[in-house]
Amino acid sequence: MKLIFIIILLTITLSVSADSSNKFVSVSTEFELTKPTEWHFVTAEEHLNNLKKVEMTDDEFKQLMLKYSTAPLVAMIKYEEPFNDLNPSFKVNIKPLGQLKGADPKQILGLFLPQFERLFKDFSLEQQPIDMTISGLNAGYMRINYSLAIPDGRTFPTTSELWIVPRGNYFFMIGAGTRQDEKTGSRDEIKEILSSIAM
Repeated sequence: MKLIFIIILLTITLSVSADSSNKFVSVSTEFELTKPTEWHFVTAEEHLNNLKKVEMTDDEFKQLMLKYSTAPLVAMIKYEEPFNDLNPSFKVNIKPLGQLKGADPKQILGLFLPQFERLFKDFSLEQQPIDMTISGLNAGYMRINYSLAIPDGRTFPTTSELWIVPRGNYFFMIGAGTRQDEKTGSRDEIKEILSSIAM
């Protein structure tokens, strides 16, 4: 159940600090990436505050999600908050594989599609789980669209992209969110961040 919460946390918009440059390095997890110059790293507290603003169709599930929320390995947003629109975001978590060890990354992603459909208004699967490679490792990728609601009543047409990257006994969960129309940030920016990953 906790894994479902973690995956869903990645569809929305730091245990190790990034330095003052654009590069993030975690020696303990052997993970690094570089953010675009105009983007901003966010703290664990800022990340949690952003989660609290998200409206879901199931309030009980939202409370459980917040309860089991853990700080991402690294998270970033394009614009400093407060921002009066959907703020493009990118975040990475690392979790033990447990019983999922040896599972195809696409199958791991597929486990959560029924939850997404239940929780998000106007949900649509834009890219079913497919194989890809990140930093030389086998990964799974999928893309979904939905309407993201916030407490003031506004909704934003949102695209979330998800990647699962198993490595040893753990897997990296990477999530990115942008407007569907890319009005506030492009998915090419997300690709740039993704291509900078080394692990």
